[in-house]
Amino acid sequence: MNASFDNLDLRSLRMLKQLLDLKSVTKAGEALELSQPAASRVLSRLRLTLGDPLLVRGRQGNTLTPRGEELRPAVAEALRSISVLFEREVFAPSTAKLIVRIATTDHGATVVLSPLIEMLGTFAPGITLEVTPWSAQTLHELETGWLDLALDSESRLPENFHARTLYRERSVCLVRQGHPLLDGRRKDGSLDPALASAYPQIVLLYPVGDRLEGDDPLARFGHPSPRIALRTPYFASAPMMLTHTDHFIILPSRLGRVLADSAPLSQIPLRGETPFAYRLIWHERTQKDEGLGWLRAQMYRLLK
Repeated sequence: MNASFDNLDLRSLRMLKQLLDLKSVTKAGEALELSQPAASRVLSRLRLTLGDPLLVRGRQGNTLTPRGEELRPAVAEALRSISVLFEREVFAPSTAKLIVRIATTDHGATVVLSPLIEMLGTFAPGITLEVTPWSAQTLHELETGWLDLALDSESRLPENFHARTLYRERSVCLVRQGHPLLDGRRKDGSLDPALASAYPQIVLLYPVGDRLEGDDPLARFGHPSPRIALRTPYFASAPMMLTHTDHFIILPSRLGRVLADSAPLSQIPLRGETPFAYRLIWHERTQKDEGLGWLRAQMYRLLK
């Protein structure tokens, strides 16, 4: 009965290939930088395991046994297969073919992904972004690999999650051009929250666990609006709701800037509003992925 293959290792397999190719224990050992005694020990172990001498002396030098000849192509293929396991393809943005799944709200889609899409179209056209709404399952989906990245504001993350702040910003009040609140600005250009509370408000809803919750900075300042005209999770619809009304909406300043550039709207900083971080989130399972690492670096570069 042959000895167990557990007695062999990768060095033994490499030694076997050299023996079968070179038909010399000495030359095979030299190719692997093994001493003559060490090479002979490996050959003995191979013979015992395979139940065949593999290499025998003849009048014209060493020759392979039929079993040795039979093993040559199989051993070469086995080593090629093993090498593939350890080869790491170098990531090249210009030729990469990837689908990257990102969870975010339309805040992240508008502010973060818009410039990213433009950049990818030039430097990495084979990368496709697939956006999914942030939900109670987002962190689990990052763990399992269904998602690659997520965008969110400050929140506590479980173990083995990573986050990087893309930028810090404040909330602003967004109104139509000519709105009376524009005349109520202080000398520094900011708006007293108490003045805003006199007008109908559109309150944004954010995902919190498996539900949506309204974020009302005026209420936090102690000046809740007496009239909430609408509660909505859709930031980007604000221009259509503001341009012909005296309603206002409070949202992140970068998003406010984008919306104000697309419609006759003005944004007003809120006095006393503290900055918050908007972050890129991923799981440890993708920490070493070269393609996702490159993409994370580009997002940070574009938005810092």
